[in-house]
Amino acid sequence: MEDLKSENIRGTLEKIVYTNPETNFFVGRIRLEGIRKLTTIVGNIHQINCGQKVEITGCWHQDARYGRQFKIKDIRYITPHTAEGIEKYLGSGLIKGIGPAMAKKIVSHFKKDTLKILDEDPYRLTAIEGFGRKRVKKIMDCYQNNKDQRDTLIFLKTYGLGNALAVKVFKYYGSSCINMIKENPYRLCEDIFGIGFKTADNIAQNIGIDSNSIFRAKAGILYLLKDLESAGHCYCPCQGLKESAADFLQIDLGILNQALDELIEENRIIQVEGYEKKVYSKDLFESEAYVCRKLKILLDEKTQGKTMSVQSIEAFIDDLSLQNNVVLDKVQKEAITQAVTKKILIITGSPGTGKSTILNFVLMILNSQKRKVLLAAPTGRASKRLAEATGKEAKTIHRLLKYNPKRNEFLKNEKNPLDADTIIIDEASMIDIRLLSSLLKAIKKTTRLVLVGDADQLPSVGPGNILNDMIGSRRFSVKVLKKIYRQQGQSLIIYNAHKVRDGIFPYIGKPREDDFFFIEKNDPQQVVSLILGLLQDKISQSFGLDPIKDVQVLIPTNKGVVGVENLNRQIQARLNKNRDNLQGLYFEFRLGDKIIQIKNNYEKEVYNGDIGYVREIDSKSREVLIDFGDKHVLYKHSELDELNLSYAISIHKSQGSEFPCIIIPILTSHYMLLQRNLLYTAITRAKRIAILIGSKKAIGIAVNRNKAGERFTSLKEMLA
Repeated sequence: MEDLKSENIRGTLEKIVYTNPETNFFVGRIRLEGIRKLTTIVGNIHQINCGQKVEITGCWHQDARYGRQFKIKDIRYITPHTAEGIEKYLGSGLIKGIGPAMAKKIVSHFKKDTLKILDEDPYRLTAIEGFGRKRVKKIMDCYQNNKDQRDTLIFLKTYGLGNALAVKVFKYYGSSCINMIKENPYRLCEDIFGIGFKTADNIAQNIGIDSNSIFRAKAGILYLLKDLESAGHCYCPCQGLKESAADFLQIDLGILNQALDELIEENRIIQVEGYEKKVYSKDLFESEAYVCRKLKILLDEKTQGKTMSVQSIEAFIDDLSLQNNVVLDKVQKEAITQAVTKKILIITGSPGTGKSTILNFVLMILNSQKRKVLLAAPTGRASKRLAEATGKEAKTIHRLLKYNPKRNEFLKNEKNPLDADTIIIDEASMIDIRLLSSLLKAIKKTTRLVLVGDADQLPSVGPGNILNDMIGSRRFSVKVLKKIYRQQGQSLIIYNAHKVRDGIFPYIGKPREDDFFFIEKNDPQQVVSLILGLLQDKISQSFGLDPIKDVQVLIPTNKGVVGVENLNRQIQARLNKNRDNLQGLYFEFRLGDKIIQIKNNYEKEVYNGDIGYVREIDSKSREVLIDFGDKHVLYKHSELDELNLSYAISIHKSQGSEFPCIIIPILTSHYMLLQRNLLYTAITRAKRIAILIGSKKAIGIAVNRNKAGERFTSLKEMLA
């Protein structure tokens, strides 16, 4: 239970219970003024010592195990003024080389003037026995570093930066931090993860930097390019960028033109001439150009070894069909044949159209020819599904390329390529331009490449629209699978997914099969209540499904009443009453919680989008054990920001996954995100049951709005 009302407390730190030097997470005990009993404080603090007097802004929190605590939002260090306070302050370990005994000596000599002398005339310490000039120099270097850091933290907090970010800034820039920021505060948004342009701009305005500063113009342009990248674009039309920047920055056009010229000259952005000028960030331009170049090389280069004739392959397919009692149509047979004869093949189709069947036939043929095949997919869940479907080992692309997190590079590259005759990549619509560039660098010229995916799904979260651009270029062999085989074409889930894909309103009347349902609710709070009711009782009673393991709520947006964050809190409160818990950085973990990994962790071999369950909580060591199905992974408290609750996840996060049952709330309040491929992607995540809750109007908006492909990319035209 947390009291959200913010208040200030003041006291002296008496005991350090726990501290993490990497994250600065801290648990301590302070003695408040006028109160004998010690108070527990928790939060992010850097370099605090026993004896320091502090004023803390924060709020009270009732921890289930440890009782009442004060959660730190901000902290101000108060310099002691009494001789006793100064002695305790200096002897607390603040300065390397000064312990309690030495602190007593110094304060006995200089009394209340001790700190003033340390600041202004430190070599007066040589008057004390045991203090030579060499020792004083070491002490003062440490003292000055602490002073620089305190001054920096005070400086940055004055301009609205929280304690954790302020510490990160000081660690990055060091003692020259304040001067560097005063000269160009906009470097903060380029150098420090977690500080955006708007924060840097606010600091700049408070410092008095001119709004027409060239630093501001350049930072603003880079920010807008990054913002476009987060929406999936590889570049921005030059004229559009200038107009957006002028409107966003309220800055003179002459300054913007100068900023663009300087960024081009510094090789930080690339301007491409043509029918319209395009502006790229340097690395995206290089990634897109490399992908185009390498794909053309792969098309032109022949494979090694003898290739089977088409007639032999067709005969082999017929034999395998009889042996496995599988009937293939003409398109499927062509896809199998081309997968073992073409240098690059794209296979695209909706769920239920036989993509897995085709891959299994391809693998059987290549295995008979003793060809080395590698299987991979962009995410952990997608690679697990690929392995289950084929019975062969499948890896994430990052694992396939042997990503080294310490060096931030792939060990597999042009100098150390993958050893394979054929590489098959599933869920190819999820690959962004950077990842494809890295993959192609590791593929030998003689290797065949088969890309499998659904071109009608959402494109990658990262920049690019790879599958659609490659198909649209008409440079590659493409097999489009249309016939539905799963459940003999009777699944209303797949029937409605195809209707949505084709821009037709789905069938939401009385279902022919118990697999697709629509419940009309227009009020957001009623939608939340209905979802909670379905999860708590009706789904398990009607379908015999576990509401935590078998059901996934998929939502267009993270914010709002019917958003991921609110639904997760509500569902956790309703379904998981377990009192064994641990307060994380953003939410409370409870034993049995369903969680999702939200960033790649290559050392733990867990990846963005992996879903697991909380199996153990150790409140004493502040650690959580997560069961990901194929492995148990231990997380320290400092690593918990990599996890989030996943009773509800965004539709984007669900790509590459399937769930026995899905619930999709869809309302007009989701208007900005409603589009055809979003709803199509959501529906196709369901294996057995799909439940839509919301308004017909919202469904109509999504079905009629087709924004797929509306990304600024040049790959299609470069290839064509």
